[in-house]
Amino acid sequence: MSGKATVKSVLSADMVVLSGRPRAGGPPATRTLGLNYIQAPKLGNKDRADEPFAFAARNFLRKLLVGKEVMFRVDYTVPNTGREYGAIYLNQENIAHTLVREGWADVREIRASDAENVDVEALYSYKAEAQAAKRGIWAEDNSGIRKAHYNLEGDAEEFLEKVKGKPLPAIIESIRDGSTVRACLTLPNGEYQYITLMISGIRAPIIRQGVSGTEDLVEPFAEEAKYFVESRLLQREVRIILEMVGQNGNNFFGSIQHPAGNIAEALVANGLAKVADWSITHVTGGPTVLRDAERKAQASKIRLWQDHVEKTKNQDHQFDATVARVMTGDTIIVRNATGQERRLRLSNIKAPNRLAQQKGVEIASFDYEAKEFLRKRLIGKNVHITIDYVKPPSDQFPESTECATVKVGEINVGEQLVLRGLADVIKSREDRSQFYDQLLVAEAKAKEEGKGKHSAKEAPKYKWSDASENAAKAKQFLPFFQRGGRTQAIVEYVANGSRFKLIIPKENCKLTFVLGGVRCPRSSRTPNEKAEPFGAEALDFISRRCQQREVEIEIESLDKTGGFIGSMWLNKTENVAAMLLEEGLASIHSYSAEQSKHASLLYAAERAAKQERKNLWTNVDPNAVVEEEEEVDNTKPIKKEYLDVVVSEIVSGGHFYVQVINQNIQALEKMMADLGSHHKSNSTAPADWKPKVHQVISAKFTEDNQWYRAKVIRNVAETKSVEVLYIDYGNSETIPLTRTCPLPPQFSSLPQQAQEAVLSYVKVPAIKDDYGIEAANRFRDMVSGRQLVGVVEQREHNVMHLTLYDPSISQDPDRSLNAELVRDGLATVFIKSRYARHPSNQNLVAKFQESTALAKRERLNLFEYGDNTADDEEPRY
Repeated sequence: MSGKATVKSVLSADMVVLSGRPRAGGPPATRTLGLNYIQAPKLGNKDRADEPFAFAARNFLRKLLVGKEVMFRVDYTVPNTGREYGAIYLNQENIAHTLVREGWADVREIRASDAENVDVEALYSYKAEAQAAKRGIWAEDNSGIRKAHYNLEGDAEEFLEKVKGKPLPAIIESIRDGSTVRACLTLPNGEYQYITLMISGIRAPIIRQGVSGTEDLVEPFAEEAKYFVESRLLQREVRIILEMVGQNGNNFFGSIQHPAGNIAEALVANGLAKVADWSITHVTGGPTVLRDAERKAQASKIRLWQDHVEKTKNQDHQFDATVARVMTGDTIIVRNATGQERRLRLSNIKAPNRLAQQKGVEIASFDYEAKEFLRKRLIGKNVHITIDYVKPPSDQFPESTECATVKVGEINVGEQLVLRGLADVIKSREDRSQFYDQLLVAEAKAKEEGKGKHSAKEAPKYKWSDASENAAKAKQFLPFFQRGGRTQAIVEYVANGSRFKLIIPKENCKLTFVLGGVRCPRSSRTPNEKAEPFGAEALDFISRRCQQREVEIEIESLDKTGGFIGSMWLNKTENVAAMLLEEGLASIHSYSAEQSKHASLLYAAERAAKQERKNLWTNVDPNAVVEEEEEVDNTKPIKKEYLDVVVSEIVSGGHFYVQVINQNIQALEKMMADLGSHHKSNSTAPADWKPKVHQVISAKFTEDNQWYRAKVIRNVAETKSVEVLYIDYGNSETIPLTRTCPLPPQFSSLPQQAQEAVLSYVKVPAIKDDYGIEAANRFRDMVSGRQLVGVVEQREHNVMHLTLYDPSISQDPDRSLNAELVRDGLATVFIKSRYARHPSNQNLVAKFQESTALAKRERLNLFEYGDNTADDEEPRY
């Protein structure tokens, strides 16, 4: 048999692999042909070393034949092995003659029948010539012995560090699939190292065949991709740049340099490989070439991309806006030209989120640094937005989320976050930023340099105590702030036009700050709450100018809840209270304005707004004097509600939960029995169960191991637990997630039976205050096991203000439980409430005041050391 073929590879100097012409159904057929009459030294493997001159002999034939078309003849086939032997001719010259003449093969033992063969006679002649000239294997020195390592000796990372970025001469020995090869590197010390190399930046279809215990797998276009690489690189001399170690530590990622071109780019451009995000950041020369090649293949819908569909973009996917607020290290709110606000997440960016509380101190780490980085660079700035994709609703984000690239000038803030190690890149095949590759490169660089969260050092901690936690704590801070003059602060949150939450970085504290000298209309705090006129406008005006800005404050005094009262400046010179007054969005509060050293500035600002009849003063004569309206119409009686109740949970002596005695109580008992029966066989939560805050769930109470309905108050991620409020009883606890599961829908129709309440018109010490525990114990003695009558004096934010009576004793005001606590010196009268001053309540309040007088005279409890209370303070429960 004879014919033409292309030399695919050379196994040794006397064994060659030939391939035929490409076929429509796949790669060409191959055959292995041994050269007749000669014997060359054999290459070694991991179990045995090379025979002398084996590599040099193989190299001679490899350079001579690989990739070339030759004539071949099959002389015979070994019956047992099926191996074929014959002759190969290049340019009509017998390759066996060439090898023997150059000293790279010996003439093996010849059968008698072949002794007179012309070829055999020529071979002996060429052998004698090579021996005389001491060519090849007949050389007298040891230069033909190669030192090769078939497995890596030592640590792969250390080996990479020595050669990283250096183009190493190499021969591609075999092709596993289109993006994985076996290469023989020539090391700087002259030794040889065999490695498995995965081409950086791409992934070709997989071929997995003959692997023990694993099912064969040949992905579409896998064989075509493999042949594409074989025909161009197999046993060719290339240069390899190693770029990273593979995940298993036994292989490497790198780029292959060949004079004919970039094999990775060629594979991707021909639709035979896709870009691989996990290694593209390490590609020498960057990812741009590969991304461009992939886009062209996608546009052509070639091979792997034959079903590709281009995503369409909305017309408004690019716009300019102003950053109104930084929510987290990866989420911002922007305001466009029409004033519309849009919440955006930075595309493919995930910032840390580890905010925690420890003993009243707020602690943050890289989450704060990421947020602060964005705040300093973005707040109030004009930015260019490109919407890259929209994430559908999920458990974490109940609404669709727009993900965008945000640029200040030419600077991509997401990339800068990642570069500083303040955020991770979210890996995704479909949803991507237009600068996805740059983000991956930035992340790789941050990890390599140990920046931010990738540093081996302990994470920094930022701690803020709440100076406004209560009035007593605020009093401790007040002298310090008053002595310090102006203090630098950051506006963390704007509650309404004149009330703020501030961070004082220098002092590691937060505080509530109230503008002195002005009264600002109240804005609505919930969708159902009605705002005062111009309350929303005042909030919007101040939020636009002050939200998350750096300001200066000057503290003058305290309010009754621990808020600090004073003046605030924006840009060092703009008085924020005066700004509100000038816009007619606040009015002078005469008493506090008179105490301020900036009173003249405030009065001048209000006069200007009145003259121009701005906002609050639109319909007001600037020269008229208007008396302040009473908030309650004293001519109309107050409607009171009478309820039969039992106290189900005591928070403190004046703060508790009640159950109203009605038909729902019986329904509750039946529901609890049914809920317990249901959970005997259905108490396992889904594997990814993570209840959301305010979600009503089923929870197993620690004390009796029974199931109850509960509302999630907060998630405690560190201990995989949740704090819950049992909505039918009012008690709360923190339990592991394993003691919770979703509430079945059939148990959600009954309204929650525990209603929050406080004692009306009295002030009872909180548990943490002096006599707080005594007050709670006394209240428990009065209500335990009793059905009471509760008079609802008012409702405020879903909290009932109750006057409680034991109907078996009396419903006279001086026999109420409220009055008993006052009489025992464990509560004081609170008369600041507008309802307390109403004529219909004068008798009730008067009885409370008489009880207070008795407790004072007898120096009971709170009055043990005399009268040290002030009746006009805000109540604390």
